Amino acid sequence: MQGPDSPFPRLMEALAIPPAPGYRTLGARVEHVLAPRDGRLSELVTESLQLPQARGSDGLACCGPQHPHGKPFAGAAELLLRFGAIHTCPVAPTLPASILASMSQQQAAQVQRRRQEALQRAGNSSQARTPQRAAADAEVARHAYIRVHLHPKRFPAAYSVDWLDRLVASTEEYAVVSKPAGVPAAPTVDNWLECAPACAAQALGLPQPLLITHRLDQCTEGLLVLGRTKSFVARFNELVKRSSNQSSGGGGSSDSAGNSARRRSGGSSSGGEAEEEAQTEGGLGGGTAAAQRPLRKFYRAVTASPPPLGLLRHHLSIERQQQGLPQFTIAHEAPVGGSLPAELRVLQVQPVRLGEQAAGLWGCQEVFECTVELLTGRTHQIRAQLSAAGCPLLGDSLYQPLASPELRQRLFAGHPCHDLQQSSGRLLGEPEGGIGLQACKLLVADACMGGSAAQPAVFEAGAPWWRDRPLAQQPS
Repeated sequence: MQGPDSPFPRLMEALAIPPAPGYRTLGARVEHVLAPRDGRLSELVTESLQLPQARGSDGLACCGPQHPHGKPFAGAAELLLRFGAIHTCPVAPTLPASILASMSQQQAAQVQRRRQEALQRAGNSSQARTPQRAAADAEVARHAYIRVHLHPKRFPAAYSVDWLDRLVASTEEYAVVSKPAGVPAAPTVDNWLECAPACAAQALGLPQPLLITHRLDQCTEGLLVLGRTKSFVARFNELVKRSSNQSSGGGGSSDSAGNSARRRSGGSSSGGEAEEEAQTEGGLGGGTAAAQRPLRKFYRAVTASPPPLGLLRHHLSIERQQQGLPQFTIAHEAPVGGSLPAELRVLQVQPVRLGEQAAGLWGCQEVFECTVELLTGRTHQIRAQLSAAGCPLLGDSLYQPLASPELRQRLFAGHPCHDLQQSSGRLLGEPEGGIGLQACKLLVADACMGGSAAQPAVFEAGAPWWRDRPLAQQPS
């Protein structure tokens, strides 16, 4: 086990599956290794970085990952392989001059010599020089490059739900899952274990993660379509393109869903929702043009004040980057250089009472829940547009400050962060928990998901988390 002098005193705690209650996230740490000899990845990484080894049930160090007979405890390298946190390629990438300059002349010469040896053996193709995620404890050659993400970012919300319960639909071609808030819709560079495609695959008993067809923000919950075959992914991507061409632009979106999810196929049912779907302007039909699109996405959003009913049009500067801030989107009332048109329709707004969990997190109880149809698919579109309309989503610490037109203007102009902090007293921050946004409904008028123009397939999520379902504890 790890001694007091270990360079990684808290590593095994950080790699526990599932994470221990109240665990603290370790900061990102990446180590770069040139394999000292031919051998198995886990052995080479353990040896080079002096990581805790796998141990048998008798407490003695052993080689190899967990197995059902001797039941050894997995070592750090085996756990990192499970997370997909080790990447390797036969030839090390070219080191930047700044890194070479920080080495002694002898170290730099040794690195260059080893790289040349690897090049002679493996060749200079881009494939040989591009690190790939290691899916298994494979054999690698001497001087191969190994990149180790020692502290994978963890997503404890992945363990907070029964993923089988979250499956809205499953066929041989695809699955529709209701992703909880706090779980990424795609693997991260250091963690492919705690994401929706992997969790849904595990629930279905599949050996590999499902395939990604579109994205939802980590902080939202909602309906996520995942492919089981590459042919379905291609058909769904074509469906998204056709839907984009029939709207005023864009194609995807970002959001999430709820529990007790269900699928309905067909357009006729009784009650208020079916009547709303039959309407054009102002109802869930969302207008004649919207009704003709083969893929339609609907969302629930929660705000402190009611947004205006009807069409919201803005022009978005997406994926803005500024030092010290997370990536964000700025909404403008009129076009600016490089901006993209964005449209959504607020179909209905009603007052609701938050559940105890959300009320405690957000400090309020009486709020407004609206139904939105996304007509274009821009990065953070609903979050940015509702914020610009003066109705930012509850819990959205990234876009609540951007309800200020002055702050949006200053950020767009590129004012430095410290100046903004002095003038506004607040900066943008990624939400630590779930926000008031749920991808609640999909209408698919295409045979690839069992629908048609006359009778779209309908996929629905259950009640949103803010109505009383607890969120998983977030890491401190």
